[in-house]
Amino acid sequence: MPESTPIFAILCMFIGLPLILLSIPFTLIWTHHRRKMMELRLQREIVVNQQVQAQLDAVRAEIQALRDTATQYDMSFDSSLERMERRVQLLETQRVSGNAPSWQSLPPGG
Repeated sequence: MPESTPIFAILCMFIGLPLILLSIPFTLIWTHHRRKMMELRLQREIVVNQQVQAQLDAVRAEIQALRDTATQYDMSFDSSLERMERRVQLLETQRVSGNAPSWQSLPPGG
C-alpha cells in the first residue's frame, strides 16, 4: 500500500484540482441563474399584485357608485312617501271638517 499512496496523491492533484477549479465557474453560473429566476418570479408577482389592486380599486368604485344610486333612490322614495302622506292627511282633514274633497284644490305633486 505504501507504493499506491504517491499515485493516489498524483491522481488527486490531476483530477481533483481541475474539478475544484471548474466547479467555481459552474457554481457562479448556477447562483446567477437562480438569482435571475427569483427576480423574474418577483417581477411577475408584482405585476399580478398591481393588476389585482387595480381590479380591487375598480370594484370599490363600482360599490361606491351603487351606494350613491341606492341613496338617491332611497331619498326619492322618502320624498314621494312624504308627499303621499301629506295628501292623505289633507284628504282626511277635509273629510273630518265635512268639506267634500276637491281635486282641484290639491297642489300638484305635493
